[in-house]
Amino acid sequence: MKKLVSAAIFMLATIFGVNSVQAQDVDMKDPYKMVTVVAKNAFEKLQANKDKISDVTFRKDLVRTDLLPYVDTRYAGFKVMGTNLKKASAQERDAFCDAFAEYIVASFADALAMYNNQELVLPDYKQVSADASQVNVKFLIREAGKKDLELVFKLRKNSKSGEWRAYDLVSEGISMLTAKENELSPLIRERGIKAVTDLINKHNQTGSTEVIK
Repeated sequence: MKKLVSAAIFMLATIFGVNSVQAQDVDMKDPYKMVTVVAKNAFEKLQANKDKISDVTFRKDLVRTDLLPYVDTRYAGFKVMGTNLKKASAQERDAFCDAFAEYIVASFADALAMYNNQELVLPDYKQVSADASQVNVKFLIREAGKKDLELVFKLRKNSKSGEWRAYDLVSEGISMLTAKENELSPLIRERGIKAVTDLINKHNQTGSTEVIK
């Protein structure tokens, strides 16, 4: 399970994170166009910077600059908080989501080091209904001598802006968001939002990518 989740994190970072395209250059009103354009640029950027992939600072900077605009970290953070969301103040929610976003940055940056010229098989374009609020987009990751890895990206549309962002990725039936919920939700129930936010911030400062306990 850990291997599959790591692969999923790696590909999410690859597809949505490592690219020279800025948010305003991507059609975020169309989920299929967004993932396709960003994916193509991602692989070009990875191939052009193979000598820098071992530099964790380089990877983190790329993730912060180019990944987060395409990921709804706030929605994901709210999902992780679950029923405890209602008990938290607005400030506590914001602080948790900020810490959670940085936690994701570290995980994605670490997973980027796994890149080794894998091939991304893009999905066929599909027109999404104007009233759709969520959509799943399936990619295949192909590597010589290995079985194709199926990745399903879950995206949701912001009801106010109409923009689509990724909030979860499922690899071979394993949800990355569910994995984070299983990791952090018990701690939140036991210690509260503020205590877990402090725990995540301390963990982020260490640069560790291990599971928080």
